[in-house]
Amino acid sequence: MKIVVLGATGNIGSHVVKEALSQGHEVVAYVRNPDAVQRQTGLTVVRGPLDDRAAMAKAFAGGDAVISAIGVALRAKKPIDLMQRTLPVITAAVQDAGVERFVLVSAFGVGDTAAKASFLGRLVYKTVVAAIFKDKALSEQNLPVTGLNWTIVNPVNLKEAPAVPAATVKPLDQVGRVPGLPTLPFANVARALVEIAADRGLAGQRVLVTTEKGWKPQKHAAA
Repeated sequence: MKIVVLGATGNIGSHVVKEALSQGHEVVAYVRNPDAVQRQTGLTVVRGPLDDRAAMAKAFAGGDAVISAIGVALRAKKPIDLMQRTLPVITAAVQDAGVERFVLVSAFGVGDTAAKASFLGRLVYKTVVAAIFKDKALSEQNLPVTGLNWTIVNPVNLKEAPAVPAATVKPLDQVGRVPGLPTLPFANVARALVEIAADRGLAGQRVLVTTEKGWKPQKHAAA
């Protein structure tokens, strides 16, 4: 596959680039600062801003999937509206380029996913990251009407650490609850993102990425 990565210099995006290359995929990193990306075999680095639809469409052309891993730092100045400003431009560029798959990295706790969180989780989502998560939630509302083959990925808390042996990837409609505050290494989420990008069966779905024990199944009412 040819995978285009947005946010390739960030914690998640840099791991996605590394994982995709290790699996033998061709990777295009679309970034503001090319000097921040280590040159590697199989990697093409393209300079460009997130508000330039034409530049992104040109960079996306010929790609099989675009993975957007852009995000806002916790200490970002308000108003926080990065995703609301940029996601419509990104999705339009994906359409212009005729790319088949679009994978958006969100977060568990964004929008109605918070209802599945623990009490502690909901407290964190309503306070520490409230503005960031609101921006994500508002931006994602229009994704279903773009006509794209999209998947929203909602990972739990993340950290820089060696990959664990396994992680759980589940459509959110199969998840009843996420107890506690499960945390995964960036490397595991990156691996899941590359796999999700290749899985056309996840089109139009929101997907949780968590630890092996960091979820409980949805309980279905008896017939």
